[in-house]
Amino acid sequence: MPQWKIELFALRTQVQTQNFSIRPHALQHAVKEGFTVEDMVQVVLHGKVVETYPPRKRVLFYANVIIEGVTMPLHVVCEHRLADDSVDFVTAYLPDRDIWETPTRRR
Repeated sequence: MPQWKIELFALRTQVQTQNFSIRPHALQHAVKEGFTVEDMVQVVLHGKVVETYPPRKRVLFYANVIIEGVTMPLHVVCEHRLADDSVDFVTAYLPDRDIWETPTRRR
């Protein structure tokens, strides 16, 4: 069986056409940390791929967003199994400086 590889164009197309769902964990972080679903969508559509997790068919995106007038890094983890499947926004969060040296490099 071939190893899974992210199909970035297909994933972003699904998000652009609103074929995605937001899991509760992502919504909890959004409420707690002050970012929006639109912020998450923009990170996925225009952000940088930081890591991929082939066994779980997930990808970590990063981009900066503006929260209450302050530019902040935002991470969004998406799961996307097949090109025509909907995308699951598994979680989203502001990267913890104890874990992330920079928004794209783990400590």
